[in-house]
Amino acid sequence: MLTKTLPVHLLKVGSCRHLECLAVRGGRIAPIVFPALAALILHPEAGPILFDTGYAEHFTEATQRFPERLYRWSTPVTLPAGQTLERQLARHGVTPPEIGLCIVSHFHADHIAGLRDLPRARIIAMKLGYQTLRRYGRWRGLLHGSLPHLLPDDLPERLTLADSCAVLAMPRPWELLGQGYDLLGDGSLIGVPLPGHSPGHMGLLLRDTAQRYVLLAADSSWSSHAVSDNRMPSSLVRPIFEDWKAYRVTLDLLHRTVSAHRELVVLPSHCDTGLSRYDPTWAAQ
Repeated sequence: MLTKTLPVHLLKVGSCRHLECLAVRGGRIAPIVFPALAALILHPEAGPILFDTGYAEHFTEATQRFPERLYRWSTPVTLPAGQTLERQLARHGVTPPEIGLCIVSHFHADHIAGLRDLPRARIIAMKLGYQTLRRYGRWRGLLHGSLPHLLPDDLPERLTLADSCAVLAMPRPWELLGQGYDLLGDGSLIGVPLPGHSPGHMGLLLRDTAQRYVLLAADSSWSSHAVSDNRMPSSLVRPIFEDWKAYRVTLDLLHRTVSAHRELVVLPSHCDTGLSRYDPTWAAQ
């Protein structure tokens, strides 16, 4: 498992603003920027792969009407021209049509808004996430951060369920996280169920070219400090979580894993500090 070392490039594809004290207990009562991460992974056989997409102009279009406009008001989004997915990919010599695979952590808008810009990509996601999204009405979907209008019309034809991939026991020292999915069938990318935040929430485990074991942890935590200190978000955000108790368990498992193995890298999708520490070019994007 994880026999391949893969180049990983972190892409900042827009951002939104929230109060820090909502994202992590003990945080400031002040708005801070939450960047939206997409990760470009260059696989020797499968070619360019994305983990999530960040924001896109499709988000603006999908939140024009009420009640979806409430999403835009509650999480003000910024997407400078230089941070669009197309421009971010171009920094690495890749165009959106060249992306052959996009691994979706979960179906919240800040993670899938760019799917419509990937016309040739096969999409991998957890079955529970996809099925739950299809059951949501407009109000319930809005409460849980989902905007079905962001999905490509041909998603059912392009979708591969992560749950249908071969099941693997998580390699040491990640064994506390249980089992994962061999997403490509070659042991290079392991989909890791990280329940609690949303239905079918999944991270991605890989080994990068610096021989680091990296877990792209999506929204299993909103900051690296929350993982290292085992600090939950404010209980005020509890209604938007799928399973608060499961989220607490997931965060505790991540905390115990990295506390025992400081060399491991856990990258939450919205943490400037952790993402800058991993990739010094992040702050300049």
